[in-house]
Amino acid sequence: MTALWLAWLMAAAAQASGGYRIAGTVVNSASGRPVAGARVILVPLDRRDRQMSAVTGEGGRFAFTGLPSGKYELAGQRRGLLAGMRTGAIAAGPGQDTENIVLRLPPPAAISGKVVDDAGEPVAGALVELLGSRIVEGRRQLAERSSDHTDDIGEYRFPSLPAGSYYLVVSGVPWYTRFNETHGDSAPRGMTHAGYGIRYHPNVGEPAAAEPLVLKAGQEATSNFTLLTVSAAPVFVHCEEQEDLAKQYTLIAAGLPGNPAYVRRGSETGDLYNLWGLPPGHYTLRAEATDGSRTWYGATEFDAGASDTDVSVTLHEAPALSGMVVLASGGNLPAHLTVLLRDETGHSQSVTVGADGRFSIPAVPPGRYRVSIAGADDYYLRRVGELLDIQPGAAARLSLPLARGAGRVAGTVYRDGQPFADALVVMTPGDRSVASNSDGTYEFRGLPAGEYALFAVEDGADLEYANPAAIRPYLIGAKKVQVPSGSSDNLRLDIRK
Repeated sequence: MTALWLAWLMAAAAQASGGYRIAGTVVNSASGRPVAGARVILVPLDRRDRQMSAVTGEGGRFAFTGLPSGKYELAGQRRGLLAGMRTGAIAAGPGQDTENIVLRLPPPAAISGKVVDDAGEPVAGALVELLGSRIVEGRRQLAERSSDHTDDIGEYRFPSLPAGSYYLVVSGVPWYTRFNETHGDSAPRGMTHAGYGIRYHPNVGEPAAAEPLVLKAGQEATSNFTLLTVSAAPVFVHCEEQEDLAKQYTLIAAGLPGNPAYVRRGSETGDLYNLWGLPPGHYTLRAEATDGSRTWYGATEFDAGASDTDVSVTLHEAPALSGMVVLASGGNLPAHLTVLLRDETGHSQSVTVGADGRFSIPAVPPGRYRVSIAGADDYYLRRVGELLDIQPGAAARLSLPLARGAGRVAGTVYRDGQPFADALVVMTPGDRSVASNSDGTYEFRGLPAGEYALFAVEDGADLEYANPAAIRPYLIGAKKVQVPSGSSDNLRLDIRK
């Protein structure tokens, strides 16, 4: 009764003062200590142009007053800490306790280390690649987060990292091999050089033996590597197109699943580029050139052996992508509609759709892309997850049939009989997910007619909800709902542990 009485008093006070309050504390997520001087941003979900901000005082407190009933997004930032955001929205309105919101800002973590050779000498200029492991559209993907070269004493450092799982890949060339390099057409043939094999955290030579480095908020982690010397030979790359332009070369080897290792990066003008000290193996070489208005791409695969290897790569002008989004029912397209292209390593690019439905990208790297849309919650592509194969030198055109799904599923997540905030709510098929709001509510909009299964997980940040094997245990007790066009349901979900 006391809780209900306090909620009634707060609602009455809010109505008397002409609005509701959202107030709380910003804390350091690792130490739990209040954070003063943080900038807090509050955004109404239905009017994102009406952004409000405040600065926390002593004790990390903040307050927004005179707010209309509705749902709000809360984020914050402060120098020395990483930006943070509440997973679910905050629901302000009658009977809602929004006086004690906690916003957690994580301290930055870092990974550093030293790279030496098999004699214990530091390796300068070694390429250290940092891959981040994260859930993208319901599936775990590895994607390059950053890369760095070791300094003159063989050290590297990746600062300002959020907590998470990371992989490290290290490659390089011995200093004496670099010292003997000769460029251009005068490069000598038949020379034997030393090279370094690729290493993975925790200092292993095989991708299958690589392990993630699990980083906590604020942690300073160390990962050291020893590059082992192997017999190697030069590779002579011939590229006759665009001789007057500097070509950017990237050499790739088989590495971690879905993310090959970037072994070398360099630039050269002319028709010959040399790779020295390359260990035997199978590689892919990518080339790119631009004159500021046009871009050219090329790629070739080759096997490097124990002796000189000649490789030819041909540049093709980057393919252009154009297309049309067509609304199946006719009428005007939603404003702020965006087409997203995501490649096989998780990297993405986007393009805004015009009012007439047309969109274009002047240059797209060749490859395979998964196509989706953003910025229109009530709409969906009738060909979900369309895969687009863009070939070198060929323009691509895409037609995307868009439909409006009038179906809606809404409800509340509970744990131990109480509404529960920030749960991961998953709907399948369709591989959709949302976070429950501060009052436990959730909503899926724009659904085509069909049968769906829903479940909620207390901490689903690491759940591959688009992976059938990962969600199979949760489907046993999932709630089933039939969505005809225009339906709306109030579906209760209890936390599944």
